[in-house]
Amino acid sequence: MPGLVHYMVIGGGVAGGHAIFEIRRHDKSGSIVVVNQEDQLPYDRPPLSKEYLAGKVKRPSIFYRADSYYARNMVEVVRGHDVQTMDTSRRIVTLDDGREFAYKTLLIATGGRVRKLELPGSDLDGIYYLRTIVDCDIIKKKAKPGKMVTIIGGGFIGCEVAATLRSRGLEVRIIEMASHLLSAAIDEESAGWIQGYQLNKGVDILTNASVAGFLGKDGHVKAVELRDGKVLETDFVVVGVGIVPNAELAENAGLKVDKGILVNEYLEASAEDVYAAGDVARFYSPIFKRNLRVEHVDVAQKQGATAGRNMTGLKKQPFDELPYFFSYQFDLEINAYGDLSKRTATVRRGKMDPKTGFIQFYFDGATLNGILCVNADWKEIEKAKALLESRKDFAEPSVLSNEEKTLKSIIKDMEGPKNRTTHA
Repeated sequence: MPGLVHYMVIGGGVAGGHAIFEIRRHDKSGSIVVVNQEDQLPYDRPPLSKEYLAGKVKRPSIFYRADSYYARNMVEVVRGHDVQTMDTSRRIVTLDDGREFAYKTLLIATGGRVRKLELPGSDLDGIYYLRTIVDCDIIKKKAKPGKMVTIIGGGFIGCEVAATLRSRGLEVRIIEMASHLLSAAIDEESAGWIQGYQLNKGVDILTNASVAGFLGKDGHVKAVELRDGKVLETDFVVVGVGIVPNAELAENAGLKVDKGILVNEYLEASAEDVYAAGDVARFYSPIFKRNLRVEHVDVAQKQGATAGRNMTGLKKQPFDELPYFFSYQFDLEINAYGDLSKRTATVRRGKMDPKTGFIQFYFDGATLNGILCVNADWKEIEKAKALLESRKDFAEPSVLSNEEKTLKSIIKDMEGPKNRTTHA
């Protein structure tokens, strides 16, 4: 029987890393073992499509802690290995090299893997996916000024990579199946405006376009072939068409899985003392009173910390944060809060101008579900967040477009008259 590990963490990414740090805040001595598929220590992922890809920050700066932190804090990091099986009744995990670990409490933070294209020529050299620091290092070496890069997929990763590489002096083309960029994430009006901004910066954008395959020479990609017969020459390709949650390990162990590992508001899975956090977790949100799965770093960080704290045996805290994500594209700073997927209408506050900024409010009927802020003032963003967090219905959502009425006054109106004590 293997020795008992107090805290077993499967996955050494964003959620797993923040779980480690939070565990050590509350338990200075309980043994921690982290199994990371990557041969890396925990690091920050957003710079991979932004500052690190741009060459503005050095490699060491994106790691959360110095290498010495882990040994100093008695954290064993098993790098470059997978967990092969997980037995939640016996509380044992088995690695791909046969090693076994018995655990007291377990966190699954396995994240997701990139969706890969299965098209003719998709195995050619020069077709890259951006998920890890190693992926980014390879793309950086290829990203020479004047080279043509074709980006498959016009989501946030695709748009960020496009902006970063265009700023580095590359010729950039985006190919998107939908009628506009960012179609799965935000409203058409905002997406169209961001698309126009990218175009003005020199990014070539093809929408309503599907890739049929890739053409190569001497084993290296040379062109992208579209389903309408067009052939577009390119020096290399970056594919960003989403991720698949790595939930198979949990599913094979008998945990409840439905488009991610199902967890409650405390991030507890369906087996005792098993938690899940980050991209792989489909969590119950006390704010929205439904299950969500969010693929953004802020959620992974905060869920990792919440799970880590709860694993230590302290009074359990729910994960009751507003989902949040950000994106930087050229000089656009985009911040979003809430659930932007469930919407029947949007209300814009402010002109679509990068200098003044604007906020889009996402409504499901009378209920405000999310906000999208582009170059908006942070004081206004905080007020918009307060309206979102109140979860109160709006009699007339259009009031938010009236800039003669301040958000502060709208919040006051939503709160209603203060209770007054009457005297006989």
